Amino acid sequence: MEYWDHIDRVMRAGTLEEVKAATTAYTRAAGFQHHGYATKLREPLGDGGDFVFFEDFDSDWSKTYPRLATPHSEQTDPRIVLSREGFPAVAWNSRGHTSYEAPRIALALRTRKTLVQAGEFGLHGGITVPSWSPGTQWAFTTFTLQSRLDPRELLPVLGESVYFVSCMHAAMDRLLRRPVGAPRLSARECEVLRWSAIGKTSWEISMILRISERTVNFHLQQVSRKLGVKGRRAACARAVAMGLIVL
Repeated sequence: MEYWDHIDRVMRAGTLEEVKAATTAYTRAAGFQHHGYATKLREPLGDGGDFVFFEDFDSDWSKTYPRLATPHSEQTDPRIVLSREGFPAVAWNSRGHTSYEAPRIALALRTRKTLVQAGEFGLHGGITVPSWSPGTQWAFTTFTLQSRLDPRELLPVLGESVYFVSCMHAAMDRLLRRPVGAPRLSARECEVLRWSAIGKTSWEISMILRISERTVNFHLQQVSRKLGVKGRRAACARAVAMGLIVL
C-alpha cells in the first residue's frame, strides 16, 4: 500500500474501528512497531465521557493511557502540555534526547523523565505529534520503536507522519462529533454513496466497484431508508451533513 493509500483510507473511515485499523496499517508501513492516540473533547459524548484513546502497546505502557484523563496528568504530562501550548511534533529517544528542546526547564525535565520511563517498557524511540481541532481541548499521537536512534534519524518520516496524524485526527473529530443516534452505514454503502455524491451513475459505480448495477441501486436504496430520505441526491446531502462520508 502506498503512502497516499493510507491517507485516503483514514480520511474515508466511517467508524472509529476503521480509523484504528488504518492507523495500525500506517504504523507498520512507516517502520514503527506501536502507536497510541489520546484526546480530550470540548463537549461530552452521548455517554457523558469526554476522553477517548486507543493504542496497541504490548506492555504495561498501555496502562498509562487511561490515566491521561486525570486532572494531574492534564497539567503535568508533557505530551498533553505540548498539544495545549501549540508545540510542533517531536522525535525522541529513551535517553531523553529530542529533536528540539522544550523552552521551559520544568517542561524539559518532565519530558526527559517520561522518555526514560518509556524506555523501561521497551519504547526506545519514536515521534509524538500534538493535534488540535475545534472539537478538542488537546490530542496527541505517538509512534514508537524498539530500537534507540538519534532523533535526527527519524526526521525523514516526520513530515509524512505529521500529515497522516492530521488526517487521522480530522477523521476522529468528524466521527466523534457525529450526531447521537446517527445511522450506521456499512463500508460498501459508504463507498457507493461517495461515488454517487461526486456524480457517478449506477452503471459507472458498478464498473468501478466490480459489482452489478442492481447491487449499487440496492445499496443506495438501503442508505436512503436508513437516513429517512428519498432519492440518492438527498441521501448524499444528508450523509455529508452528518459526517457519514467525506468527499
